[in-house]
Amino acid sequence: MAMAREVARMVPGNRRLRGVLAAAACAALFAGAVTAATRAEGPDGPPGAPGAAAPTATVPAAAPTPTPWTPPPAAPARSAPPPGDWPGFGPVTADPVRVRTGDGDCLNVRYLPGLSGQGAPRECAAEGTLLWLWGEPADADGETWRYALGRGWVAVRYTEPAPGARQGFGPFASVTAVAGALGEWSQVATADSGGTVSRSPWLPFNAGWSGVRPSPLSPSGRFVAAGQFDPDMAGGAVFDTATGEAAELNGALPVMWGPGDRLAVRIPAVCDACPGGYGWTSPPFREVRPFAGPASWNLAWLPDGSGVVTWVPGAGLRVETLEGGERTIPLAVAPEEWPGELTVSPSGTKALLVPFTGPVRVVDLESGAVREFARPAPGFVGGRCGGSPGLTSAWADEETVAWHELLQGDGGNGIVVANLRTGERRVYPFVNVLDLRPAGAGLLTFTVQDYAGEKGELPAMSWLLDPRTGDAWPAAGGMFGQWR
Repeated sequence: MAMAREVARMVPGNRRLRGVLAAAACAALFAGAVTAATRAEGPDGPPGAPGAAAPTATVPAAAPTPTPWTPPPAAPARSAPPPGDWPGFGPVTADPVRVRTGDGDCLNVRYLPGLSGQGAPRECAAEGTLLWLWGEPADADGETWRYALGRGWVAVRYTEPAPGARQGFGPFASVTAVAGALGEWSQVATADSGGTVSRSPWLPFNAGWSGVRPSPLSPSGRFVAAGQFDPDMAGGAVFDTATGEAAELNGALPVMWGPGDRLAVRIPAVCDACPGGYGWTSPPFREVRPFAGPASWNLAWLPDGSGVVTWVPGAGLRVETLEGGERTIPLAVAPEEWPGELTVSPSGTKALLVPFTGPVRVVDLESGAVREFARPAPGFVGGRCGGSPGLTSAWADEETVAWHELLQGDGGNGIVVANLRTGERRVYPFVNVLDLRPAGAGLLTFTVQDYAGEKGELPAMSWLLDPRTGDAWPAAGGMFGQWR
């Protein structure tokens, strides 16, 4: 069964269109960030070498307080939701197996059941790999095949049951997730580990592709944010899943949820004191306050919600508090290594930078020291600009980071989990990953939505991954699972 492995992505037509739209959005975001940087003050000379300079604290100048930005009147009410319903929420039922070829060789994973008409295998799963078989079997080319969730089709006779595999909700009692119907309307539901599902009112947009990071669902699971484009304006709205009511942001576009259900937004350049055009709002979302200093779309919230870390071209990383304080961590990177994704460790003392190309960096926000993880080839990180609606990099705990990788060599594509203490890396070869975030309790959670040949596009599923044991399992239906 052994063949040269090949990891590729099967993209249905509507997913390809989404990728084109995501690329266009990426270009607009990059241009906006560069424009914002021209309004921001930075050092006169080039920034110091990575790790060579300590952060500098800046006391905000005595400048006029920016006037809070007030949204214009709400847009007209939308039409009613479509009739009908669809399955997908609640615990996932699948059969755990491990690869057993009998000779220690790897097992080919294919796009379709069978050996012919599909080119090279999707991947080659190593002996002992945990797979989750789902759906009815299919017979082709003298083998019985089943679909392994998130991976592809495998010949059943080269697997054996794994009854002891971890599954279900793990240490969590419930999960809140998002699912969509017909690519337009969405719904949020909370499911408990016993299978009871409580659905929210309908949401009049496709939350799965709203472009809010790390997901359109707020940390509490109560609010959903989305960008919207009506004929007379572009802006965003926050929906309360408990009441179905909407708070229109209109000219502001939601960017990233943070602790305490705070929401970072992109706003018009409303005053000279708010270069960068970014601000924040919080429940009941009646007021947007601009950040005093420069910010960019690849910002990240501090874990206590007191401020954000952002990338400022020509300067480096900048920590900005909601009260207006700021400090800069000088960091020199090549122009082509624009830090595509930025996340902060649970302690708030380190930042993970995953660029579109170049090494992955971990920057100490207190000393300025830099730790690098080399990448053998230009990367393709999903996130806001690579076809995935959510962030695809995260911290599992203070010494474990993860990011999703594509366009690497054989065996290098998928979710990469790296230990900062030992330097060890492990790759989980999931390709169609839509988001990657910490779940709590040292676990990571990610969404997979795959295409299974004649089965078509499968419902999105929220997975749990334990970096300590190396196992990953499908836990619940829906995207962007918020675990409790």
